[in-house]
Amino acid sequence: MRHRLLALLVAALTLAACSSAPPEAPASTPGTTEPGFPRTVQVPAGPELPADEVTLDREPERVAALTYETASVVAELGAADRLVMVPEAAANPVLSNHPGEMGAVEHHIVSESAVDAEAVIAAAPDLVVLNDRHGLEAGVGQVLEGAVIPVLVLPNTWASLADMRTNVGLVGRALGLEEAAAALDAELVAGLVDASAPDGPRVLVLSNQAGRPFVTAGGAFPLEVLRLAGARDASESLGMVRTGPITAEQVIAAEPDRILLVDMNGSGDAIFRPLLDTPAVAQLPALTEHEPLLLEGRQVQALGLTSTVEGREAIAEWLTH
Repeated sequence: MRHRLLALLVAALTLAACSSAPPEAPASTPGTTEPGFPRTVQVPAGPELPADEVTLDREPERVAALTYETASVVAELGAADRLVMVPEAAANPVLSNHPGEMGAVEHHIVSESAVDAEAVIAAAPDLVVLNDRHGLEAGVGQVLEGAVIPVLVLPNTWASLADMRTNVGLVGRALGLEEAAAALDAELVAGLVDASAPDGPRVLVLSNQAGRPFVTAGGAFPLEVLRLAGARDASESLGMVRTGPITAEQVIAAEPDRILLVDMNGSGDAIFRPLLDTPAVAQLPALTEHEPLLLEGRQVQALGLTSTVEGREAIAEWLTH
């Protein structure tokens, strides 16, 4: 067993469904009820992680959620009052369904890519929850193996509805909130209806990050929302495998039918305008024949959870005009 036991904290002390029917439930159903605590949460294997288990002696009361989505799940399950540490961006209203509660959390980390181990320990959590990004899991396993703070490492990167359901179930069991997790799971399945179409319009998804437009590519949850709404990812024709900066030449080469804008920081479409107003880009049928759709990050990113239902609906409606 890879002892995900310890408190998280990363390297060297600074961590640093394609039919209309609902998707099948994860192997471990969110509604599974366990007989209180102590309990052991079985974590299934992920694409790059073996199966694991986390033992909890008592119901967690002080939770450090070190990634954006994990903080959102805890809050969405009605346990925001248990959070003692979350990423700063979790309080951003364009990203969070619970900005006020997130802002009131005791401790904030600037970024999930730079987690200070000592700060996490000082927050005195009795459970740490994170995703395996930015070397977090490896840092935990190598630096703090044998520590006494349980760490729940979710097994995937939130790329799909199936990933989301698995993670909601795991966090629900770890917190002793199986019924709330089952209700959230049911809401997600009912709202994120699969209307995927192999011949749907090709949509280029852009987000405003690091002060410039980025293309959303690879295994990103906004592309799952796009697919469920009946569209296809136009970035595939560019051979891009991960989200990153995009140029006017690349937008033109993608030949999208539509362009979806995702506001990650509250600046609206301002950061996108210089790119979209480039003469050759502005002449694309995606812009001359259709208005781009602007959505908030929480409406398409996995951290939005139930808000992604309204994002999917907005995209499906937009595609009909």
